[in-house]
Amino acid sequence: MNLELFIKFISVTLQKQITYRFDYFMGITNGFLYVFIFTSLWRALYSQTQIQSHSGFTLTAIITYAVMAMAVRIAFSMDDSAIYKRVQDGSVSMDLIRPVSFFLMNLSQSIGYSLFHTMARTMPIVVISVFLFDISIPFDPIRFIAFLLSAVMGYLILFMINFSVGLLAFWFVEIFPFMLLKYGFFTLFSGAIVPIDFFPGFLKVMAEILPFQYILYTPTVILMGRADMTAVPEMMAGQAVWLILMLLISRMMWIAGRSKLIVQGG
Repeated sequence: MNLELFIKFISVTLQKQITYRFDYFMGITNGFLYVFIFTSLWRALYSQTQIQSHSGFTLTAIITYAVMAMAVRIAFSMDDSAIYKRVQDGSVSMDLIRPVSFFLMNLSQSIGYSLFHTMARTMPIVVISVFLFDISIPFDPIRFIAFLLSAVMGYLILFMINFSVGLLAFWFVEIFPFMLLKYGFFTLFSGAIVPIDFFPGFLKVMAEILPFQYILYTPTVILMGRADMTAVPEMMAGQAVWLILMLLISRMMWIAGRSKLIVQGG
């Protein structure tokens, strides 16, 4: 797929999302509701103890983490049921004869989807949260560049997880249980609700084995300054490893799924 076509897919998806104005306002409302709930919860928990820091997080740090993790999560919004729908209605058979990469086509559509949520939801939530809550983010151009690179890798890892789970539709009539399982693992082990620093030993070990921490937790702690810059290369190397692994897995699953569809006469 050439760059012009790739950008065209992004543009078309972005324009489609803009037409859903009601979803836009509901998305902002839901985002602020989640931020309010999490920040209020952490304030209440910290007020119940005399300890000013838990697992290395002060109240200011944990509120910053809660807001930024939610912002990154919203920016990473994707339609993870798109491939399943294509398989169910048979339109995926048309994708096989298109002179474009199925993987890149889905990636471009996901980017368009995410760009809309970044501009329409993430940016307003972050700007307003800066004024409403006690947020502390160090101003460091090098750290911000590291955050952007880490966020891109985290986004691609999440996309390929969604892509691989969606391809299970080639083998299963209903993949909702797999999507639910993926959502549960992502919500827990990505640090979306509680930072991984708070995890007990066995959960922390699981988080280190699975790829989910590299999606939200890693870019968030890099941005907010919790990760020392000397440790950032190692963290991003972990992301790169999972990026390659998920690329191989998603590639093999697509080849196998395409072959199954052709053999069955799809």
